[in-house]
Amino acid sequence: MSATFHEPGYTHHVELVHQRDPVARRRLASLLLSVYDPQGTMLREIDLDPSEETLDLAGLLWDIESTHPRLMVVFDARYDERVFPYRPHHYVYLHGRDSALPPLYYAVNAALGGVPDRIDNTRINNFETYVFKRHPAEETYSVMVGNLSRFATADAQLVVYHGVSQRTSVAVTLGPKQHAEVPLPADAEGERLARVEMKTPFRLAIYVVGRERQSGTRVLFDHMFTYFR
Repeated sequence: MSATFHEPGYTHHVELVHQRDPVARRRLASLLLSVYDPQGTMLREIDLDPSEETLDLAGLLWDIESTHPRLMVVFDARYDERVFPYRPHHYVYLHGRDSALPPLYYAVNAALGGVPDRIDNTRINNFETYVFKRHPAEETYSVMVGNLSRFATADAQLVVYHGVSQRTSVAVTLGPKQHAEVPLPADAEGERLARVEMKTPFRLAIYVVGRERQSGTRVLFDHMFTYFR
């Protein structure tokens, strides 16, 4: 599975890049798109054409996007069961409507909702991290995080670093398909935001967000990177 987050007021075009095999050994059989509100309620489920190459996400969600501050969009790609699953790569063009700021380009975050309490794997075994630029910026920061699991609640630990030594830990608990946006202070006691880490029992959908302070338009949207698992 892969997942991203959609907010009202953005053009959001997703390029669906699939592996194409001339002899159909790895043929995409289906592509299911599911949409959830922050409380984990499914709002929409769409069977997409597996041959589709570009998806207008805002166009599909125009009638429900304004009623929620944020939607989690999950892509469930299935290949022929006789072959090992191959995850398509999704690349995205994101731009605030009527915004003079440049568009953003990002890769959709791969995530896997597991059931750690049923497979005796309750320890934190995923470590995602993101390092910020050092120069000051007139931006606000946050982390968007979503739990793709069907059954298990995710207890994650968000660790925020300012400068070299200042460290703050925030506990994040999400039920199945729930998602949240956790604010990150840009400064703390004169030190700039330097790094953020997320420690989880299984892979979550996690993005680092930067917004222009005055307009709130996104100027940074990038997933964290797996450092150790």
